[in-house]
Amino acid sequence: MVFKWKREADDIARVVPKKDVKGFFSKAVILSPNEKAAMVKNGVVDEIVESGKLHVGGLLKPGNIGKDVDVAMMDTSPKDLQWAQTELWTRDNQKVACNGLLRFRIQDTKRFFQMLYAYTTPDKKGTRALSIQDIYKRLESEVLTLVLEPEVRQEDIEKLYGNRDLRLNIENELEMRLRSTLSMWGLEMLKYTVQWELGSYGKVMQATNDFQTREELAELDTLAVEGDIERRGREDVAGLRADHATVATEKDFHRDQKLKDVRSDLEAERLQYEADMQEAREAISLKEELKLAKARGTRAELEVEQDMKDRDHGRDMEYLKHITEAGGKDVAKTVSEGREYGRMSPEQLEALAKVKQSEAIAKEDRVSFMMEVEDRERADSYRRQELDASMMGAAQGKKSPTVRKCPGCGSTIPSEASFCSQCGKKLTDI
Repeated sequence: MVFKWKREADDIARVVPKKDVKGFFSKAVILSPNEKAAMVKNGVVDEIVESGKLHVGGLLKPGNIGKDVDVAMMDTSPKDLQWAQTELWTRDNQKVACNGLLRFRIQDTKRFFQMLYAYTTPDKKGTRALSIQDIYKRLESEVLTLVLEPEVRQEDIEKLYGNRDLRLNIENELEMRLRSTLSMWGLEMLKYTVQWELGSYGKVMQATNDFQTREELAELDTLAVEGDIERRGREDVAGLRADHATVATEKDFHRDQKLKDVRSDLEAERLQYEADMQEAREAISLKEELKLAKARGTRAELEVEQDMKDRDHGRDMEYLKHITEAGGKDVAKTVSEGREYGRMSPEQLEALAKVKQSEAIAKEDRVSFMMEVEDRERADSYRRQELDASMMGAAQGKKSPTVRKCPGCGSTIPSEASFCSQCGKKLTDI
């Protein structure tokens, strides 16, 4: 008897205890195509059976599987999963949806067995079952929601609606995450599709376009009516102008005449102003010429006066030269000073005499002061030399004297000196 391990149509794997396999005299599990069985012993896969009949024991045939062993049955055929995210909100709070088809199959049996034990709980009989819906719930909570909601939330509906590249980027990100998650569970993704439902945005856009078209047509009709009214207004204005053409022509003639009169008056004023300006410029030019002529006359007078002074000076210089050559520089100086004094007033001569007297007194005072200073310095020098000689004599005691005094000025000089360093007297005659 064939053991049917599936209880639901969408079951993809089930862990069945050995005792639940029906059959009294002989217990066997026949593996159909696209089915695999994993022998589970103490929670660890002991063996993988991929085809054929698997005996699990009975009264007549003990079987080839131990006592405390469970069988994990897995369907490896491709499975289709219809997924959908019905409530996705854009940044401008527009509701969109996304759905598609996900086809997968079991690729790595041992890794999928770990998922079977990780994401299922045993019932009262110890049976574990994993269906396509169980896998979808895991994908929805771990992948679909975590990828689609953040990506859609940061975009506006208009950008999402009109930007195909943006939707492709989101789809590629979702595909990569799904493929990675399924591979981690031991599953292989065979097909992946995505279909966007952007709500009523398309209808809103169509309604908006229709509204804009109707508004543009209405605007064109309004412009047509306004054009007719404006055309009739221009015709009325033309008729009115035709009625008043004679009056307007007469007024224009009078206005032109007034303008011509004003222009002629302005032209006459301008010519009068230019004539006045020309006269003023000529007067200024005449005044400048008179001033230049006066300056030239003054300059000529100054040149004549300077020439006369130069001639007087030349005669004086020749006279002084003659006196210098005849009587010497002192005579010339005396003559020159006499001329200078002759030009001075008595008060100036008296003041000059006082200045000369003050200069003579100051010179005598300076000479006297310098002589006193030299006398004091000479006396100080003599005292220092005597003091040095006495100190040297005291230091030498009874030795022969090394210094002596000059008989001329009394200065202390070395005993071997031939001349006095102060007065220059020759000492060899002493």
